[in-house]
Amino acid sequence: MKISIVIPTRERSQYLRHSIKTALQIDDADIEIVVSDNASTDGTEELVQEIDDPRLVYVNTGARLSMRENFQYAFEATTGDYLIFFGDDDGMLPKQFRFLRQLLETYRPDGLSWMKSTYGWPIEGFGKKTGGVRLYRSNCFGLPKSYLGSDNLSRLLAADVASLRPVPDIYHGCLSRAYMLKTAMNPRTVFDSAIPDVNLTYRSILKDGNFIGVDHPFSINGYSPASTGGGHGAEQKNQSGTGSSQAFAKENQADAMSDVMPHAGSVPLAYFSTLETLRRNHAVQEARPDYLNWYRYVLGSARKNPQLAEQLRGILSDYAAATRTSDALSAALSAPPKSKRSLTERLARVQGQLHSFRVSAAGDGENTILTAAHTLDGLLGEDYGAVLSGEMEQRAAWKLAKRRSTGYKRQL
Repeated sequence: MKISIVIPTRERSQYLRHSIKTALQIDDADIEIVVSDNASTDGTEELVQEIDDPRLVYVNTGARLSMRENFQYAFEATTGDYLIFFGDDDGMLPKQFRFLRQLLETYRPDGLSWMKSTYGWPIEGFGKKTGGVRLYRSNCFGLPKSYLGSDNLSRLLAADVASLRPVPDIYHGCLSRAYMLKTAMNPRTVFDSAIPDVNLTYRSILKDGNFIGVDHPFSINGYSPASTGGGHGAEQKNQSGTGSSQAFAKENQADAMSDVMPHAGSVPLAYFSTLETLRRNHAVQEARPDYLNWYRYVLGSARKNPQLAEQLRGILSDYAAATRTSDALSAALSAPPKSKRSLTERLARVQGQLHSFRVSAAGDGENTILTAAHTLDGLLGEDYGAVLSGEMEQRAAWKLAKRRSTGYKRQL
């Protein structure tokens, strides 16, 4: 069974050089690492070509494409039975990979989802809690659980996005090539909306499938000033950013396959647009969203940005008129602002923090996604294998990870 690890990239060689290494250090001959370069001009091609590893595949789009098109271009360059995508400032956990393979070979699911860790690149002037990694007891050493994509359908339609867990994912998750093709519009359009990872997640819910979820990290989500998601978040908070959100929207406009709504700097709007675009493209009109909840969810993302709020009202007004849901939008506009997190979610967040610890990711004089991967692998050790075989309980494995953490510099 071949597993393809795909890294779509553009103009981020300073991060990519470390992210690639997290995958190259995986001790597994039956993987391929596909770097899909979206016409970068910062030496990305030269960087990749200097690496001597037969598992590494480099492709270049030749011209700047939208994110959706670059994911499609990357998919067509892969040959694996299962695919994992991660960003060019993200990384894999090399020593945990053998357990990922073990789960895939044992269960042969349509996809495998896991709890990714998070790392903030320690760039001066960027973020407060950067340069370290946090482990949560509830997110480590969990036994595999089977679930259906449709298990999350009612929550998705109700805009209860925070409760969509576990969910299938191609980004910091793994899907089979067969499943991706089976649920695609056609082989040349595996990704058919602007946010490729959300596209596959929501499509897997709408079209169903058999999946496995584990509470254990196999990868790290890195965030940096160059991150597209970070750009959207900064715009929602009315903070200055790098313009990644605006560049993303501009490239989407040039893509012949447009979403049903134009994009603005709002993550909830991107989620809503993805859902509605999928319903249009795949003719799943019977799965009708709760428009009041979705409109409230989107409008709530612009609390700190009046200019964005006005833009969102315009986009939603046009869409509501086109879908004859203006009454739902009017009700959403007159309703009190929806809390970013419910009381239950806030309490769960506090509870999770109480049973967690955070350590510095620095190592060998550096602090990068690669040293973060080494740090997490060092904390987790080989104990997940013993948990999967039934030789060790999750609680015992967590205690060992906490004990190992005493060898690292603690952070708040």
